[in-house]
Amino acid sequence: MLSQVRNALKGVVAWVFVILLVAGFSLFGIPSVSQLFSNAAVKVGGESFSSAYVRNEFDRTFRQRMRESGGGYTREQAIASGLPARVVEDIVTRTALAQYAEKMNLALPRAAIAEFLSENEMFQNPATGEVDRATLEALLQQNGLTVTAFEDILREDLTRSQLVQSLASETAAPRGFMEPMILREVERRRIAYMTVTDEMSGVPAQPTPDDLQAFYEENAELFTAPEYRTFDLLVLRNEDFSEGLEAPEEEMRRLYEAGKDRIYNTPERRTVYQITYESEAEAEAAVAELNQGKAFEALAVEKGMTLDGVTYDNAQQRDILDPAVAEAAFADGVGAGDVIEPVRSLFGWTVVQIAGVTPGESRSYEEVRPELEKSFLDNDVRSRMQDAIDEIEEVRDTGAGLAEAADVVGMQVETVGPVDRVSFAPGGAIIDKVPGEALREAFALDEGEQSEPVRLSSGEGYFFVGLREITLPALKPYEYVEEEVLQRWQDREQRERIAATVASIREQVAAGKSFADVAAEFDRAPIEVLIDRRYQNDVINEDFNDKIFFTELGGLTSASVGAGGAQAVAEVREIGFNRSDVPPAAQEQIAQLVGRQLDQEMIEAFILAIREDYGVTINDAQLDALFADSF
Repeated sequence: MLSQVRNALKGVVAWVFVILLVAGFSLFGIPSVSQLFSNAAVKVGGESFSSAYVRNEFDRTFRQRMRESGGGYTREQAIASGLPARVVEDIVTRTALAQYAEKMNLALPRAAIAEFLSENEMFQNPATGEVDRATLEALLQQNGLTVTAFEDILREDLTRSQLVQSLASETAAPRGFMEPMILREVERRRIAYMTVTDEMSGVPAQPTPDDLQAFYEENAELFTAPEYRTFDLLVLRNEDFSEGLEAPEEEMRRLYEAGKDRIYNTPERRTVYQITYESEAEAEAAVAELNQGKAFEALAVEKGMTLDGVTYDNAQQRDILDPAVAEAAFADGVGAGDVIEPVRSLFGWTVVQIAGVTPGESRSYEEVRPELEKSFLDNDVRSRMQDAIDEIEEVRDTGAGLAEAADVVGMQVETVGPVDRVSFAPGGAIIDKVPGEALREAFALDEGEQSEPVRLSSGEGYFFVGLREITLPALKPYEYVEEEVLQRWQDREQRERIAATVASIREQVAAGKSFADVAAEFDRAPIEVLIDRRYQNDVINEDFNDKIFFTELGGLTSASVGAGGAQAVAEVREIGFNRSDVPPAAQEQIAQLVGRQLDQEMIEAFILAIREDYGVTINDAQLDALFADSF
């Protein structure tokens, strides 16, 4: 097993991945006894995690994201983007895997970990072949770890990894799996098609009054007015509570200076390709090939990696793990496309190419002052708004209506409606000034009920809804919808007539008549084209293309196209396979990629099954309260 672990971790890219994992796991920690409360925020099997633990995990992840963004990532943005849910998912998955590993008695002894560290060339001094403790400690210091702590974390991490790696075949997708995929992409079909329109389908029928009356009664749902609601709406927006508030100029400038380097000065970023070789000669040969025009991706493939796996995308200098590589990649005079001579790095000899450069920039005080002022005044605005909400609630507690409560804080309610669920008033006018979440709230209340204060989805305030009246769905009188009944009857008759014509065409062809002869009866000639799976025109859309490629050779298929109920009929005349323009080497790469995707799907299914076995309980109310405080 240890040799398998060592093989899995060979190469600089794999090691960078492990270092990042170690840095993450070093901060995860293990839940203490104090976290094992019955009212835990998260519970996985026999382990419970308190709200405080979840908050700490969120804070750690948030700080990391903020550093990566250069300081412009706010806590509110993190919460709005769903970071709390992702943190909880990470806790659940990590804990379930750890419990399953313990159940299976999976563990690596300390001797095996020590052996791994001593034999891994990444830590060896090239001159002596022995472990270079200074190199090891330098790496661990960057991650705030001691050697002992690193060994403990690596043991836990590798133990969990055994579970995942045991499911990954790490082989290309089977040939029998890949060949149909490639053939599918290069399949071509020669077809003939024609469009059947209204004028080709006989004389339209004329309805009698009885026909229309019967159609009206049989299709009552088409002529039924939806449920309408009328309600009072009170919206409290942040700007309503900012009047009179001021942000002192001195304080604004102090805040700007305090955050200037961290937030408002954006450092230069570069996209960097890097591969590390064991010897300087190998690295120099790679540099020579790059200078002769060889793509960096080809070097990666030769090392059994992908271009993504050897890329620091849009990175700052501090993001690159190896200081020597970082210094070389960000050296003055090095620009996009440049290849850097081999760098003596911590792990060997590293070849670097700069794929792109995003210059740094500085935002002036004048540019950022509106943001500073808004942030500075937000607390006062929220305080004023909360005071207003409290006053409204106190008045409503006495039995007063929403309008009376609004008067107390100098606001006015707006009566909205009648309006349906999708913002249409009777007659078809659109009521577009009502927040969508307020409309949904109105349709969740009973007549006479009032909502609690509900936050606007924009985060810029709250709203209250008081439901006045519900108008239930009702069939519109025939005389009000007579023209609509006639139009719908005619539309249906036209569709049915065209469909009957198409059915007749297919029956005649099935009986032995040629498609061309049948088309000639309509004074038409089928249009013949050669298509692939991406072909589209005015008649053949994506859905019709799919139907054609599911039709047997010599068969007919049809589909509705365009307006007016028209249908197209297509005959498959020839099926062939174009020569694949994907070279064998690239096909092998695709097979490797598909193989990894299959591995990933199996791993995801395995983790999901483990989570279901141990049981996961998430206290949404606690988590909502935990992160609602941040707004």
